[in-house]
Amino acid sequence: MQSVLRRFCLGLLLTTVSAGCAPDPSDLVAPTTSGPAVQLTGVKVRVRAIDNTFRPQQFEVRVGDEVEFTNGGRNDHDVTPFTGSDWGVKLADFVPKAVYSHVFAVPGEYKFYCTIHGTNKSGMIGTITVTA
Repeated sequence: MQSVLRRFCLGLLLTTVSAGCAPDPSDLVAPTTSGPAVQLTGVKVRVRAIDNTFRPQQFEVRVGDEVEFTNGGRNDHDVTPFTGSDWGVKLADFVPKAVYSHVFAVPGEYKFYCTIHGTNKSGMIGTITVTA
């Protein structure tokens, strides 16, 4: 009986310890505001919003890469998608030195602009190409 109890306690201890050391699933998968969760790649692509331009203006990422926008200018900006509303950052949340990140789950071309310093036709605009 003592042997059975000892094995039970040892099994319980190992289960508790291994559960505490297991990776948190939220560390591996990024939730998106729409569409499926996506496996993170660990790649971060940085975009700077500086007064009157984004740098870079055009770039390519893979599904699961993190796109990090930083307001490096002296003025407030926003990041507004040409179509849709499931990503982007509003003017009030993108003051100088603010950071906004998004992980794209679906391949495609995502055009964006700053409503303060451009339109969806000219000015402060950019394009993200997301590949599988």
